Amino acid sequence: MSNPITFRQIVPLLAIAWGLTGCLSKPALVKRTYALQATAVTHPAESAQGTVSIRPCEVSPLFSSRSFVYRTGPDAYETDPYAGFLVSPDTALSIPIRGYLRGSGLFSDVVDPGSAVRADYMLEVHVSELYGDLRETGQAASVLSMRLILLNGGTNTPPKVVFAKNYSRRTPIDQNSAAAVVAGWNRSLGDIMAEAVTDLSAARRLL
Repeated sequence: MSNPITFRQIVPLLAIAWGLTGCLSKPALVKRTYALQATAVTHPAESAQGTVSIRPCEVSPLFSSRSFVYRTGPDAYETDPYAGFLVSPDTALSIPIRGYLRGSGLFSDVVDPGSAVRADYMLEVHVSELYGDLRETGQAASVLSMRLILLNGGTNTPPKVVFAKNYSRRTPIDQNSAAAVVAGWNRSLGDIMAEAVTDLSAARRLL
């Protein structure tokens, strides 16, 4: 017959059981995914002219991961394993940029890449910075920098560059969180697109 378990032996077993139960009862860390959006256009252009095809955004390999990137030092960056884009960053940016230009009334139509429609213009977007700057306590910011290139997509071979400009925004955020960084990016993108529409309109009038 086996020896009965003593109270001294039961105590450690109960402690282990309670410890496991406590761990299982804690909420698991869940990765959250976000989408970008540009502020809706409030004053669309008065006259639309021509169609534009927007090529997929090209994002620097430094920031092309779906995980958010935070700058933590002069040359130090970290990726967030628990927050990222719902889709790849190039697609995450392309969607609101196309939507903004459609709502701007600047062009008669905005077509997607691969469309059978022959566009009058082609727009390239090259993103060089896309990160949350968390280097200084109380001075966090969302950083977004891009270059827009408008090409005449008519019968020119090769297409002719009719406009090119760099845009950059550093939008302060009130807390070091993924949600705050996304909100800052959205404001930055809206500001950049508003300025870009004005610039594109002026450039097109010079053609």
